[in-house]
Amino acid sequence: MSDTINYPQRHKKLSPQRGTNPPTRDVNAATRAVKALQLRAEKLTYEEIAHRTGYGNASACRKAVLREMHRVVVTNVEELRHEESAMLDIMHSKCWQKFMDEKNPWSYSEVDRILRISEARRKLFGLDAKNDDIMAGVTVIREYGAEVTKV
Repeated sequence: MSDTINYPQRHKKLSPQRGTNPPTRDVNAATRAVKALQLRAEKLTYEEIAHRTGYGNASACRKAVLREMHRVVVTNVEELRHEESAMLDIMHSKCWQKFMDEKNPWSYSEVDRILRISEARRKLFGLDAKNDDIMAGVTVIREYGAEVTKV
C-alpha cells in the first residue's frame, strides 16, 4: 500500500467565451476609496476608516488608500503644505508651552520634540536642500514687485 494520497485536482471552470469578460470590479470601489481618503485626511485610523467605508479590515483599507494616492495627481501642493504646516504649528506651540513652564521639571525633554518638529517643517518646505539635491535643468521663474528699467 502506498503512503501517497491523491487529492482531487481542481480545475478552473471555463466559460464558453473565455477571455471576453472584463474583470469584475465593485461599482462602489471608487466612491469608497474617495471617502477613505477624506477620512484619512481627518487623521482617522485605518481600522476606523475600514469600519465606516466597508473594507474587510484595516490592511485592505490601507492598501486602497495608498493605491488611490498613487493614482491621483495632486493639483494643489501649496494647500497640502499649508495644512501640514498648520498641524506642525499646533504641535510646536504645545511643546513650546511645556518647555517654557518653569514649574515643569521635565521641560527640557521638549527640546527634542521641538527640534523634530522643526526638522519636519524644513523638509516640508525644502529648506535643507543642497545645490546637489536640486534637479539640473530646472528653470525657476520668480516674479518681483519692482520694475527694472535700462539706463
